[in-house]
Formats: sequence, structure tokens, C-alpha cells
Amino acid sequence: MQANRLGATLRIDAPFGTDPLAYARTPVSYRAPDEAVTGSALVIYTDENSSDNPRPCSGHVAALRNELETAGMPLRDAWMVTSDVWINYLCTNPLCCSEGLLHAITTSTGNAALIYAGSNITGFTEPAPFAGDSRTRESIAALRPDGWPEALESSRFQWALVLESPATLTARTAQELAGAFQHPATRDYLMTDVITSAPDQFTSVMLGVFPARPDWARVDTAQEVAFELMKATPEGQRAPMLCLIGWLEWLKGKSSFAARYLKLALDDVTDYRLAVLLAELVNRGVVADCARNPEKSYARTKNS
Repeated sequence: MQANRLGATLRIDAPFGTDPLAYARTPVSYRAPDEAVTGSALVIYTDENSSDNPRPCSGHVAALRNELETAGMPLRDAWMVTSDVWINYLCTNPLCCSEGLLHAITTSTGNAALIYAGSNITGFTEPAPFAGDSRTRESIAALRPDGWPEALESSRFQWALVLESPATLTARTAQELAGAFQHPATRDYLMTDVITSAPDQFTSVMLGVFPARPDWARVDTAQEVAFELMKATPEGQRAPMLCLIGWLEWLKGKSSFAARYLKLALDDVTDYRLAVLLAELVNRGVVADCARNPEKSYARTKNS
């Protein structure tokens, strides 16, 4: 928070099996250098509250509260929101802090501010079901590149053409690109080719470390094309495209959506390596470097 104005919002997963102090230091480190931040607010979304444990994650909240205080961003208030009710997390006196129904806050100014700032988790786009025939799986497998430089450059050229002009995507092109995404090295190149300002280092690209603001319109197009590719791709071959969509959501600062797409990737292909690695980043609360920089981030004010 900046005075009484809501600033940046950050969503991270519940701290299952993590050390409270280590968990608390990660989100605090993102905002600590910002001298404009004067305080913090916390919302915990969970259905784990019970009479035996009315305030879940209390150890982690205590550690977070201490780290925020030390960093000069004291926790001003905290709330717990379940599927049915909401309640003040810090106050346990039922006389002044009883449970309230969700409809009482869904139309509030605070909720509207959270939605505008990017904390809303509605609007998730489910991938469309496969619309091809039984021979498609074999066709896509046969179109998987062999790893030679000529095949890689051909796939990259084809991908670039579709990103520049999505209307050129035909059924055949969709199968060829779906096949290209099945090859790990080719997949990695196609993913990084979405970011035209990307450096040469693959690790830097994947972490969102870019020298200039990405072309977010191109990123949006890449996601739309990936959704189109999945219409032509059967289950068991969709994980690469789901990873692409999830990664791009993460670059945008939308970790909740990213986590859901990565979960779908793991549902599609169990233990799919890239999905496992990206999900670990998201679940640890790591924020893409570009999402932390107002000059590079995906934001409504930049018409993206």
C-alpha cells in the first residue's frame, strides 16, 4: 500500500511444508526496495478453517508480519476468505470480528480495487476440446523435428509467420507446429521467440529478464495461437502448449492463472519436466523480473 492507496498485488500459494521465515522473505523481498510502500494488507483464501484451527498458517503469517515490519511495510490488516464467508484474520474477538457473508464484500470498493490491480482469479480460459480425428496423434508424432538445425529454423520461421499473421494458421500448419512443440529444444526456441526483446541466455528469458519492454500484443497473440493449436492436438500432446500459455501468464504477473495451466500440463503428461520446473517457480512465489518493473510489465495503462 502507498498511504491509503492500493499498490502492487501478489498472489502466492499456501505454504505447504515450507519454513515460515523462508516463505515470508520471498514476497517481502520484491517490494522492500520500493520506498513508496508504506504498509501492507493480506488476504488468505482457504477452506481449511475449523474450530480446531480457526486461523490456518498462523506461523507463516506471524513470520510474514515480522518481515514486513522490519522492511518498513507493516501489516495493517489481514482477512481470511473461504468459499462462503470472510473474517478478520488478526482479530479473534467474536464480539467485534464475526464472520460475514461474501456477498457483503463482492461489490465493495476494496474488491473492485483488487480486481483492477490484478488480484481477480475469474476469467480463466479453458482449452477447447480436441476437434480432430483418430489419425492426428500419429501425424503430430511424425511431424516432430529430428533436431537438425535446418528443421529448427524451419519451425521457427513458420512460428514467426503465424505470430505475425494468425489468419495464416491452417489445419496443416497447426499440426506441424504442434509437432514442433513436441521436441524439447525446438519448443524452448519457439517459446523464447515470442519475446522479441529477449536476450540470448535461455535462463534469463525464462525468468523474464528482458532489456526492454516485451511486445505484449505479440504475447497475447502467441497465447491465442496456442489455444488454436490445442484444438488440433489430442490429449497427451498438449503439455508443451499449456506450458507456453502458463509461462506467458506468469510473465504477465498472473501467477494464479499460470499455476492452473501448468497443472493442466501435468494432467496431460504426468511429470512433464518443463511444467514441473515452471510450477516450482510459481508455487514458490517467484515473480517474473519483467512483472516487477512498471516500465516493462503487462498493464492496462499500456494498452496491452
